[in-house]
Amino acid sequence: MRSFPKSRLDALADAIFAFAMTLLVLEIRLPGGLPITDGAALIAHLRTLGSELLAYAISFFVLAAHWRGDIALRHGETVTPAVLNWSMVYLFFVTAVPFSSSVAGHYGDLPPAVWLYAANMLIIAGLSMWLRAADVAREHVQLARRGHVRTLVFMASALLSVLLSVVTPGHAMYGYLLNVLSGPLAAWWCGSRSRPSSS
Repeated sequence: MRSFPKSRLDALADAIFAFAMTLLVLEIRLPGGLPITDGAALIAHLRTLGSELLAYAISFFVLAAHWRGDIALRHGETVTPAVLNWSMVYLFFVTAVPFSSSVAGHYGDLPPAVWLYAANMLIIAGLSMWLRAADVAREHVQLARRGHVRTLVFMASALLSVLLSVVTPGHAMYGYLLNVLSGPLAAWWCGSRSRPSSS
C-alpha cells in the first residue's frame, strides 16, 4: 500500500490551523463611521461585540484543542492514503470555522446560525475521532481514550447549543460551557475503566 510522508501532512495541518485561528479575530471589528466621540461611547460600542467575542473564544480554543490532540497522538513517519484523504476533509472543515464562527457571532440570536456553527463543530469532532483512532500509537491508547471522552463532551455541548437555540437562541452558544467538564470527565472515565474491579 502506498504511503505518504507524515511530515508534509503535519506541516499543512499546522499552517491551516494557524491561519484559521488568526482569521477568527479578523471578524471582530467595529463598523466604520460610528459616532465615537469619547471613551464612554467607545466602551458602549465595544460591549455590543459580546457575541462575536464569545464565538471567537469558543472557536479559538476548540481549534487549539484539536490541534493539540492531533500532535500528541500521531506516530510513525508515514500516513496511509485513507488517513491522508480524511485529513484533507478534516482540514477543509477546519478552514470553515472562521466563516461559521462569524455567522454565529453576528447572528447568534437566530437558530440557523447556531445550527451552522454546531454542524461545523460536530463534523470536525467526528473526523477528529476517526483520525485519532486510525493513527494512534500503541503507547498513546490511554491518551486517545481521554481525547475521545473530551470529544464526546464537546459533541454533547454542540448538540446542547442546538437545543438551546430552539428555546433561547440568544443564549445557545453558552451550551459550549459544558466543555469545562471535559477534562475531569475524561480523567474520571479513563481512570475508572483502567482500575481493576474490586469484586
